[in-house]
Amino acid sequence: MLDLDHATEINDLWDKTKSKAALPMTPEEFFGKAGLKPLEGHRAFVRHYLRCQAIMQRVGETHGVYMKDCSRAGMGLISPVQIFPREEIQLWMNTNRCYSLEIIRCRRLQQNCYECGTIFILK
Repeated sequence: MLDLDHATEINDLWDKTKSKAALPMTPEEFFGKAGLKPLEGHRAFVRHYLRCQAIMQRVGETHGVYMKDCSRAGMGLISPVQIFPREEIQLWMNTNRCYSLEIIRCRRLQQNCYECGTIFILK
């Protein structure tokens, strides 16, 4: 397990993590998106592009993930491993803040690339 207490930056942790997500497109395409996402009819809340690296922790495992988007209800991310609905994860986007999330959906896009939707767990 990585030592989040003594890390200075998420990028340092990302480099030390063995399990990292693969992007479903080129880095230029992925990181080039910003601002509000186009509204989809079935969504309850507006989503914002949130493109960055993050560290995901689940029981006994640490993975490097890519953040996709966020809304007031949850976040979207790209994971290197399949995560099942109702599973809880912790997500670090900086070393000072940890988000507790519940997986709502997860689908495989390619090897080491699973698109996951989550909701915030309020404690």
